[in-house]
Amino acid sequence: MLISCNKLKTYIKDSEKIDWLKVWDKFTIRTAEVENVKEVGDKFDGVVIAQIVECIPHPDSDHMHILKVNYGASEPIQVVCGAYNVRVGLKTAYIKVGGHIDGIEIKAKPLRGILSNGMCCSMRELGIGDDHDGIIELPDDVVVGTDIKDYLPVKDIIVEIDNKSLTNRPDLWGHYGIAREIATITHTEMLPLEMEEIKNDKEDLDIKINNPELCYRYTGLKIDNIKNNKSPLELQIFLYYTGMRSISLIVDLTNYLMLELGQPMHAFDSRVVKNIEVGLANNKDLFTTLDGVERKLSSENLMIKNNNEYFAIAGVMGGKNSEILSDTTSIFLESATFNAGSVRKTANFLGLRTDASARYEKSLDPNMTDKAIKRLVYLLRKENPDMQIASNLTDVYPNVLNEVNITLHKDLLSKYMGTTLSDESVINTLESLGFKVENTDYSYEVVVPTFRHSKDINIEEDLIEEIARIYGLENFTPKPLKLDLTITEHEKTFNEEYEVKSLLATKYDMNEVNSYIWYDTNTLQTLGIKKDGVKLLGKSDNNILRDDLSFSLLNIVEENFKNFSEFSIFEIGTIIESNQNKRVLSIILCGKEKELEQLYNKAKTVTSYIFKALKHKEITLSNNVNEKEYYDKNLGKIINVDDTKIGTINVLDKIYTNKLSKKKAIVCIDIDFDKYAKLEKDIILEKVVSKYPSVELDYTIIMPTDKKYEDLKEVLKEFKSKLIERNELVSIYENKYTIKYVLGSPYKTLEQKDLQTFKERFIAHLKENGYSINE
Repeated sequence: MLISCNKLKTYIKDSEKIDWLKVWDKFTIRTAEVENVKEVGDKFDGVVIAQIVECIPHPDSDHMHILKVNYGASEPIQVVCGAYNVRVGLKTAYIKVGGHIDGIEIKAKPLRGILSNGMCCSMRELGIGDDHDGIIELPDDVVVGTDIKDYLPVKDIIVEIDNKSLTNRPDLWGHYGIAREIATITHTEMLPLEMEEIKNDKEDLDIKINNPELCYRYTGLKIDNIKNNKSPLELQIFLYYTGMRSISLIVDLTNYLMLELGQPMHAFDSRVVKNIEVGLANNKDLFTTLDGVERKLSSENLMIKNNNEYFAIAGVMGGKNSEILSDTTSIFLESATFNAGSVRKTANFLGLRTDASARYEKSLDPNMTDKAIKRLVYLLRKENPDMQIASNLTDVYPNVLNEVNITLHKDLLSKYMGTTLSDESVINTLESLGFKVENTDYSYEVVVPTFRHSKDINIEEDLIEEIARIYGLENFTPKPLKLDLTITEHEKTFNEEYEVKSLLATKYDMNEVNSYIWYDTNTLQTLGIKKDGVKLLGKSDNNILRDDLSFSLLNIVEENFKNFSEFSIFEIGTIIESNQNKRVLSIILCGKEKELEQLYNKAKTVTSYIFKALKHKEITLSNNVNEKEYYDKNLGKIINVDDTKIGTINVLDKIYTNKLSKKKAIVCIDIDFDKYAKLEKDIILEKVVSKYPSVELDYTIIMPTDKKYEDLKEVLKEFKSKLIERNELVSIYENKYTIKYVLGSPYKTLEQKDLQTFKERFIAHLKENGYSINE
């Protein structure tokens, strides 16, 4: 969620005393996680308010005009502009020669042969809005020559808050709730919201709720004589900075109220409204939403109906048949609260999550609906002073949610806090957060507002948590716990996982990844692969559960190929195979296409070493003709341990590799981790360690073009010497394979002549088998 600090300042008294860049560190500790704090509106300079005093068509263009622009200098200046809305008298934003946009200096230059000195700007060009059809239109009363930053609130601090950390706080899904937290943290005072009180001296609207367990409250109001113009520039900028698109005044104000109070609202064109009925849909009925998509409903979807026709999906999206149009002059304003679970199920079933549904899913306060309408009426009247309230504020509220009382005992508070706080500190904290508090000798009698009771505050300990977080966790004095601790062993599988992960990360410098259990739909589409596995109900995208862990990680591979040409990743994760959960270790080796053989051999080496080092077991590899179309049919291997299949090594087919990244190679290792964990570690007989030092010798062997590493391994096995303690593959570069031999003797220190004799015998053995040494 994006938050505008400019907007927060309007709700807090003495907001200029707050450091709006630093306060978010405290907010993260006390309230919710802040992901990013960014200053905006500083991408340009040299932009002033100017007025067009002359406008003639460009002789060599069908849409450009030659303007004379007064920007406060002694003489007007010539500017060429292609916007459709240029006209004499228009005041707009003008960037002078020498000004900058995105670090680019504006210079005088000819456009179609006519010199243009600077440019008139659109909202998008200045980075303060989406509109780029025409240049900015400013009111007639603005002063020419004024810096645009002094007139419009373009400089702002935008804060991104992690939505997941607000799940239990529906009151924080709007700017006003965030401001309340900031005011409490900084010990400042909140300002009340201005609203218009509505006289109920007209007729009620026809509103009916059939399912009060799903629709808790429905408040409606009809307003006539509205001009649905463009929104004020300040509102357009605010919406743009907070991630929304300006559409029209009425729609923008409903979105603004959702961002301000967290209360979604909907405006219907009242020309088509006869009566409102809230009830469940009929199974398999069709309904076209505002985005133009026809959707099949279920009998569990709560709908807003008008004259027995579907009008909107409750809490999710309105219908195409009721959208606000440019000529709309009369509206039916809806402000309602719905059951959180019902909205969540409907949104998932239809694959349609919206800003409104995201908020309704958090259990909104039903006592906010009438306040939101009164606030919107106040704001709408600023732009439409002649509008008329055409109905009573009609409110259907079957089961009223009341405030609750909780007794907070002072001794319990002190016990949890580890210190005794003053009554003044406790009361100020709670009252600043919106609670009412009565102080007694041994307790605080606290009235919980409904905007906190709807989901969050229910017991005494919840109040203690509120006081503790505002007090500041960093202010607590740590005290050691006096407990008897019994050390318990980890589960065997935990230790097995840790050993494998540590080996891959430390010895082979691989990176562990963590992925979701479903396939990435975009990657499947990129590769042109169709998967028909187990599907998640009510999820439209990424709803197919994976049956191949390596394949499911290819979206991560694709992203990493954008930055690296070579890398290796691994995960121990779950797949669904034959409708059963199965744990798999997947290792993916990625590199250049010309290095496929080296990657392939490395995969064999890594696999062998895992079993040799951690289980003291040897593996054998047998050919595997893979049935999965995306793996190379000729390069598949089955990994066998004790004559039992335990995994596979596969190469992603070149056709599919190229769809992820050109001229690359991908080798996949998949090991059944459940089987691996059950393998008993073989006992290794102890060997007397020689008291004489060992010697390490590296030989780089040139691989003939007609041979593979498997052939070389057999040749190395055939070479016998009493001096050999062990050998291993160290590195591969193109067709050169470096083998390390560790030599030693239990009877003496090896001399140079021993090593020379070994070398001569080894080289001779290699030559007999068609290999040579890189001297």
